[in-house]
Amino acid sequence: MYDDFNDDLMTVETNSRFKCSQGNNGVQQLTMDDYVVSFTNAKDERVQVQGFQSAKGLLKTSNIKQEKDVIVVDSDESSDEVVVVKSPEPAIRLDETQARIAKLSFDHPLLVVAGAGSGKTATLCARVIEIIKSGVEAPRVLVITFTNKAADELKQRIFRYMQASGLIKVDDDKKSAVTSKSAMRQMPYASTFHSWCYGILMRFHTRLGFNRCPLVAATEAEHKKLMYLAKDQLEDCRRLVQCEYMLNIPPPPLPQDAQSGLEPSIYIHDTESRWNEVLLMAKKTTGFSIDWQKITEEEEKESVKKSKFTERAKAKIQHMSLTHALYQHLHSAIGQGRGLVDLDENQLDLGLAFPGKDTIQEMMFFMYRSKSKGYNPAQFPQIERSVLEAYNGTLRRFGLVDFDDLLDMANQLLDNAEVLQEIRNEFPYLLVDEFQDFNRLQTQLVLKLQVGVGRVTAVGDLKQSIFEFRGATCEENYHIFLEQFIDAQVEGRALGAMETLTTNYRSHKSIVDLSNIVALDTVDEKDTQLRRLLTPSTALDTAPVVPVTVWNTRDIRDEAATISSRIKAILDKGDCLASDIAVISRCLNFGSYKPTGAIETELLRKGIPFVVRGGHSALKSKRMQLFMALVRIIANPDDDIAAEYCLDELVQNIGPVNSKKIRGLGKDKVRQLSLFEQMTHASTNTSLLTKSARTGLQAFLGDVEKWQQLMGDKTLEWIIKDIFAQYILKVEEGDEDKDKNVETSAKKGDIEDPLLDMVLAILDSLYQTPELLSATASAEAGNDSPCTMELLQAYSSHLCLLSTAAEDKGKLKTAKDQKPAKYEGAVVITTVHQAKGLEWQHVFLNHFIENMFPMGYRGVSKADKLRAMTDPVVGIQIARASALHYREESRLGYVAITRAKVGLYISVLDTYPVFWMGKIFDGPCRASRFLPDIMCTTTSSKKRRIGY
Repeated sequence: MYDDFNDDLMTVETNSRFKCSQGNNGVQQLTMDDYVVSFTNAKDERVQVQGFQSAKGLLKTSNIKQEKDVIVVDSDESSDEVVVVKSPEPAIRLDETQARIAKLSFDHPLLVVAGAGSGKTATLCARVIEIIKSGVEAPRVLVITFTNKAADELKQRIFRYMQASGLIKVDDDKKSAVTSKSAMRQMPYASTFHSWCYGILMRFHTRLGFNRCPLVAATEAEHKKLMYLAKDQLEDCRRLVQCEYMLNIPPPPLPQDAQSGLEPSIYIHDTESRWNEVLLMAKKTTGFSIDWQKITEEEEKESVKKSKFTERAKAKIQHMSLTHALYQHLHSAIGQGRGLVDLDENQLDLGLAFPGKDTIQEMMFFMYRSKSKGYNPAQFPQIERSVLEAYNGTLRRFGLVDFDDLLDMANQLLDNAEVLQEIRNEFPYLLVDEFQDFNRLQTQLVLKLQVGVGRVTAVGDLKQSIFEFRGATCEENYHIFLEQFIDAQVEGRALGAMETLTTNYRSHKSIVDLSNIVALDTVDEKDTQLRRLLTPSTALDTAPVVPVTVWNTRDIRDEAATISSRIKAILDKGDCLASDIAVISRCLNFGSYKPTGAIETELLRKGIPFVVRGGHSALKSKRMQLFMALVRIIANPDDDIAAEYCLDELVQNIGPVNSKKIRGLGKDKVRQLSLFEQMTHASTNTSLLTKSARTGLQAFLGDVEKWQQLMGDKTLEWIIKDIFAQYILKVEEGDEDKDKNVETSAKKGDIEDPLLDMVLAILDSLYQTPELLSATASAEAGNDSPCTMELLQAYSSHLCLLSTAAEDKGKLKTAKDQKPAKYEGAVVITTVHQAKGLEWQHVFLNHFIENMFPMGYRGVSKADKLRAMTDPVVGIQIARASALHYREESRLGYVAITRAKVGLYISVLDTYPVFWMGKIFDGPCRASRFLPDIMCTTTSSKKRRIGY
């Protein structure tokens, strides 16, 4: 299939259209012969190497002049290659296809399949403008997108377009104020579905039984608190049932679903009234007395006064503590005599239903997955159903809803014919962006608003749907939209139309062609309905360069050195800023392993600033923070924050009780003692601490004193290594990182501790940056020079600065007296999910190997597995789950590749990063299936052919 390597063949670039053969059913069949990728396998860009051709299509294509007709001006997706034609409305830059799509019939459904960098946002906004120009009032146009950031960008762009077209009038001093009231009244309604649904809920909440509109629990921290409360409420419900049994109170009739054979839920909605009945009977039977009614009334009054969820939650916890006291009294007085189990000692074992290191986190993941797919709690087994109902009941108890509730409640409201008609009259035109990322509830809203109406435009790209873990159902979405709107027949004619945007204005042609190859695996080859969405992308004329570089590296250190060296070479040329470069990883944490940790180390060593998005930098790890605290306390014993961290985490035999005792020393003194001084006094106070606690404290204080006394004798590198040997190597990262697979181990075959390598790299970067050192420290600095206190203090400050800057959302912080950094901006280290919608001049893809990119299949989620027990459709989907997983991974590969504009650098490892991966994955380390074989540089990278 592929041409053999030709030593005489130099790098080749052609301008080509893709030849797509027609299958028996008339659907385009894309093959590898349709694509050409110019690439090199050289690690060093200074080496002159030949180019490779990756497909026979190179011999078949003919030069076709690229279309350059431009109607108007200003599209972020367009490149400098576009020829701009002056227009009386210089606000929008559209090519011929985009302009035609913007003006297609507004009263019929339209599906726009828009590839990466094809100008879909400009096209969508231009279509909004055309609808308004046709005579439709702007506020009657509803524009929906996926995120708040995207919604704000839509508003800004529509505002500019309307201004340029003379469709909006604002005061002269508010010409750029899209948020001004006068502008908002004249603009379309652009928002996320969640925001729009909350507006619907505010208007019609009384129809759902709410006295006032509920508030939104928006953060994961709030959801976690609610889940903890839900777990406690389940125990409260179990105690209630046993109390009723002990007092011979007849239970209420079973709900209808329980009568039909399903296990009843443990959760009870009306616990307050039933606990009141228990209390009354307990008074008569055992004489138990408490002014329950007064407490309940006070609780309700306080609940009204307290607007914060945390404060209201405390009131609920207080109420449950009273019911718990009542249960303990009744079990002691009645239950023990009957031989009843003490529920306090036999709580629900939720770990069986939600296995994992963090049961609450597993419960939350199950909840998110179930609610985003619109699953009914009654269709799950008892424990899972009870958890969902308890969580939802806790939300309602505090007058709250979460994001999935907003979508579900909006769907419920639109089931009412009167509400539906009112909303349809208010928003007769609907345009949705990022349609591929919608979940089932959002797609249902689109159907309810537009089935039978047909004034809907959906823009998206199935190849870029990467949020299945959040509940996105892209394949289902497109099937439904095609069936309901595009392929539906009216009087023998198709109801709607499907258009494609194929020109990628962002990336070099070879990058686009490689993305087309990866895109072949994003849809099942047997799904003819969706295969027609895989129209290949094309690119503008591009310079004759080799934009795709693929190299093999021995291990993660070799990979990190290669990537950082290439980044440095790019920056030293001055062609772009550091912020124009990204390292995109499939994930930032793989168990205990950090795939970008070694790259961070090498960037630090070379003095290249970086920021980490989509996860935590290795600079933010627990072990790094402890190391920084130790360095700080050696350099400055009066640093109470560092001393407190060391006392709690590093000092042996000191628990919370002893720690509190130590902090209490010296409070009655005239001069407040520092925490380090308090620790020194406590280490000899026999009446305050036990012998073991004093021994642990004395050992720690002795080590700090030893390191201080070694100033002038030992190098800073020696002191750092001693700190690691004495303390840091003994520290585990946390519950999620208990695999000690990254530690030094000659037997296991791993490299030395990567964190030690990182802190030494930071030391190297300090030596290479004299402006960070004082005059005295700079004169004495050097790998072989003895450490001084000034040098240690400079190192401590440098550590803190880098740790803060690494996750500062792209804004690099510098000290007030520090000179500007050598490189402007910061290299972005990010995940694929965080990178979606963004672009960089140069993109580096690390660990491009099987089981890491793509991730290996790990099985179906618990929510889907349980749902399959009652829904055969879900059962069928589970049977195909592995194929679905790898299609999602293909889409992640497509998104990662298409973030690059000029240069794409792909790194393939010869060996797995850590020893246990070879055992788990059962086989040699192989290049990612996303790379054609001819692009790989070792014979060990053989794999299946691209495409099913």
